[in-house]
Amino acid sequence: MTSKKSESSSTNPADRPHTWIDTREGLDHLVRDLSAEGLISIDTESDSFHHYQERVCLIQISTQLSDYIIDPLILTDLSSMVPLFADPSREWIMNGADYDIVCLKRDFGIHFSRIFDTVVAAQLLGYQATGLAAMLDRHFGLKVSKTFQRDEWFRRPLTEDQLKYAVTDTRYLIPLRAILKDELEKAGRLEWAEEEFVLVSRREWTRVPFLPDDFWKIRGARELTPRDQAVLRELAVVRDHYARESNRPPFKIISDAVLLALAKTKPRTTLALKTVRGISPLMIRRMGDDLVAAVTRGMHGEESAPPPPPKHTRRRPDPGTSRRLEALKVWRTQKAAELHLDPGVLSPVTHLQTAAGANPKSVEELLVLPDLSRWRAREFGSEWIKVMAKAKE
Repeated sequence: MTSKKSESSSTNPADRPHTWIDTREGLDHLVRDLSAEGLISIDTESDSFHHYQERVCLIQISTQLSDYIIDPLILTDLSSMVPLFADPSREWIMNGADYDIVCLKRDFGIHFSRIFDTVVAAQLLGYQATGLAAMLDRHFGLKVSKTFQRDEWFRRPLTEDQLKYAVTDTRYLIPLRAILKDELEKAGRLEWAEEEFVLVSRREWTRVPFLPDDFWKIRGARELTPRDQAVLRELAVVRDHYARESNRPPFKIISDAVLLALAKTKPRTTLALKTVRGISPLMIRRMGDDLVAAVTRGMHGEESAPPPPPKHTRRRPDPGTSRRLEALKVWRTQKAAELHLDPGVLSPVTHLQTAAGANPKSVEELLVLPDLSRWRAREFGSEWIKVMAKAKE
């Protein structure tokens, strides 16, 4: 395929033509077109549901009047676009920006200087439903199907219906941003949102390679006996090996439920594997010997050690901190109801823990605390300090 317009020629925004870009010439034209734009919306489609090593498979971009779809499986070098994203005079509108931002950083070295995240905006406005489909229905009366969400976006060619679905994810974000920004301004919450946008734009890819002790993440692992856990650990290693070799998600190799069943029943021969529900003849042919070997290693190896403590484990707070934290939680519940916000959006509990532990005596002291958003400290700091002061020592 080359850079081209879709076949649709309707002037209806819902059917306006989009430009498919998979050539260097097409990308150069896109960069020139976008250089003149101050507001641009962007979204991506990836293949994490289908592959072990996930990739960005589509990049959808819309301006006020035009829609584009980049094929990053062909155009793997997007360095010519990087300055567009880094330019602070340009704002990129996204819906639930976290995943798109970390994937674009990971695959293409793209860093955003300014974003507007419609999900964050909607949350700060107290929307009950912040998904794109819900907001398009609410503000534009559009009914958007979610049928294509988990499609195999790495396959080519894509159907016209898939392409229409893809561009819908960006086509309405600029007018949606205008609506949400107006609502934020009227509610006096635009500064809140802008600070949150900065934090979202700094997100980094944090997924780490598989480690054998990751078997603890399997639901039900902690209820097994230590010997069963040792077997499960070995089975998880085998599953990850086959997932990497075939570039398929681990759950498509063997489900967690089947791994648990194998750990409990401990089949010692490929014939015994046939008695385990969920193990197909094909699986036995492909990996039966390795599964049996894993069971054997788990049976004869050391029993599993206790699971590691959760990350960022906090020390048990002192009584005074506990009382201040509980008082802040009561305040949060009441304030969230008053402002029609979800309590977690109003203030994550980690922020309340930080404040309760520090027990500041002024807003200025709150503002310098790490891991505490500045807008929350400015907006609610005085109330927090009063609440904590009233908590019994």
